[in-house]
Amino acid sequence: MGRPDTAAEMLRIAGEMVHPVHGLVIALVISIGDVEQAHAVSDQVQDVVDQFRKTDAGHRVELVTELAVSVSRGILDVARERNADVILLGVQRTTHGRVKLGTVVENVIATAPCGVLIYRSAPRSQFDRVVVPVDGSLSSTIAMKLSISFALHHDLPVRQLRVQSDYHYNPEHEAAIKRYEDNLPRDRDLKSQIITGRSPAEEIVQSMTAADLLVMGFSQKTDFERHLFNDLSNQLLNAAPGPVIMISQIEWHRGIRGTIEHSVARLNPQLTLVEQNELIWAAQKSASNNLDYTVMIVLSAALATLGLLTNSAAVIIGAMLVAPLMSPLSSFSTGMATGILHLTRRASVTLFAGVTLALLISIVMGVLLPIDTPTDEMLARGSPNLLDAAIALVSGWVAAYATARKGIPAALAGVAIAAALMPPICTIGLGIALGDISLAIGANLLFLANIAFIIAAQYITFLWMGMHPTEDREGATLNQSRAWWFVLFFVTIIVLLVFARLGSQAIDEAHIRERLQAEAFHGATVVEYQVITSVPLEVLLIVQSDHPITPEEVTAAQHLIDELYQQNVDLTVVARQVVLPLDPLAEAASAILQETLPRASFSDVAVDRENGNWVRATVRDLEPPAHDDLEKARKRISAVADADIDLEIAFQQTIQIEGRPATVAVDA
Repeated sequence: MGRPDTAAEMLRIAGEMVHPVHGLVIALVISIGDVEQAHAVSDQVQDVVDQFRKTDAGHRVELVTELAVSVSRGILDVARERNADVILLGVQRTTHGRVKLGTVVENVIATAPCGVLIYRSAPRSQFDRVVVPVDGSLSSTIAMKLSISFALHHDLPVRQLRVQSDYHYNPEHEAAIKRYEDNLPRDRDLKSQIITGRSPAEEIVQSMTAADLLVMGFSQKTDFERHLFNDLSNQLLNAAPGPVIMISQIEWHRGIRGTIEHSVARLNPQLTLVEQNELIWAAQKSASNNLDYTVMIVLSAALATLGLLTNSAAVIIGAMLVAPLMSPLSSFSTGMATGILHLTRRASVTLFAGVTLALLISIVMGVLLPIDTPTDEMLARGSPNLLDAAIALVSGWVAAYATARKGIPAALAGVAIAAALMPPICTIGLGIALGDISLAIGANLLFLANIAFIIAAQYITFLWMGMHPTEDREGATLNQSRAWWFVLFFVTIIVLLVFARLGSQAIDEAHIRERLQAEAFHGATVVEYQVITSVPLEVLLIVQSDHPITPEEVTAAQHLIDELYQQNVDLTVVARQVVLPLDPLAEAASAILQETLPRASFSDVAVDRENGNWVRATVRDLEPPAHDDLEKARKRISAVADADIDLEIAFQQTIQIEGRPATVAVDA
């Protein structure tokens, strides 16, 4: 409802199409920024809607005001969200008597998820007869169905014009037309006329009056442009003396297939031609290197490097917020999706410049701010796996969808791309600065994989939203575009194979860890398993436990790894012993023993509840403790534990040798 003066007529046409009880008419007002004007139009349309409800009782009408970035996008989004069956659009003659569809109508027709009805008004809105041209096509069958509906609703005659110059015979269509004709009462025979002349439009117009409603069908999305600009449709739309209706209706298959097709169409936010052109223009601007792009690359690379050096995820997220890598990548994908390769080349140069600058900054900062070992954030990006590939794929989808849909903040796309690109780039530079070549190679593999998957995901998204290479676009070259996509596909396959190999290696290492923990290091955890070199094979194990790792356990691990790899492995085991705090009972026992034997020193006080209530401790003194003193201490400890405690003391006697104390272990 863009014009309140035509709202009543549009509502009348819509009301005659919907079911009188279950049908719903949505009177849609689009606002693209001027809220006051939209509010004024809504108020005027509301008056028309209220009047329509009074005169046409039984029809449900809902007034909806939609905020949108464009009129066509608002119409398409509401039609998709509200599951509309038909979109009714109005057109008018210009001052020169010609019909101008306009950008909105053309965009809606090309991308609508449902049927579209175009209504061209006339000086006289009332009609006394319905005229429908038929050429045997599916679109003319739909027009015949609507014509019979109008005729029955208004009790009017129908005149059928069979255009023979371009007639397409189809048994199914003929049977459908016959079924619709049978709905007419017997006392109102269908008047049929055959149009055989070379200029059927002139014959049709000459046989019509201003009181005739002309109903025509067209094939939506496929050959509407051909239909609109051929002589018949073009002349009838402009020269018909009365009102004109052009109708299309998407015919879904029956059963499960039709349900799936219908659901997919509702979930497919096709971009209009204007939106595609706007996306291309924005990509052309974003593909160029400029001062803003360079400054933001420097700042984001510095932030990401500092975040990696300090192992701070918060600082890395801050770098993602300012990283500008989304711009050239989206431009690259847009150029590939549309076949405009000069746009792709320009974007690739800008992307390469940004990546090189970020890499140099991270190398310099890694040299000036050295660290001893890589941080966890760096290591996380130096060992890529299939999950990282999935992150890149989803990041590309987010970026492409947010770029194409103007209602979504562009910052989301920037964060998604930065999450997959800027930290790995800086990790490569820091790996070079640290001399850790394996870290740099791993981060480089992650970066290349992210680039490939992001571009692939963006291309799939743009293709899903209706963008594809066409020769009519300026600068588009379809054949070269296919060659580029072959190269990208080849690179993606190689990256997938490498990632699959890394994933298989990770699974093998996880299996080896489990066997080491079960068969060699009992009660310990293998926190890290690292293959240092392949020839000769060197393996580093970091084992964590609350007890000392014995040489026997290391020997068992050596034999197990030699057996698994079927070769002699140079094994290095680093033990991390976890020191646990004293048990409350052990702490109380240590205090009681110290009070009982004030001259002695105590260590290794522990409580063993698995093999009974035992308290064990090591005592150092010049003389062995008296049995009565130990029994007194045992009873006090039992009172604290509220249970009978067995006390076990390992006595170490301290003796004097040349004035210096020495400790001798004595079984006691």
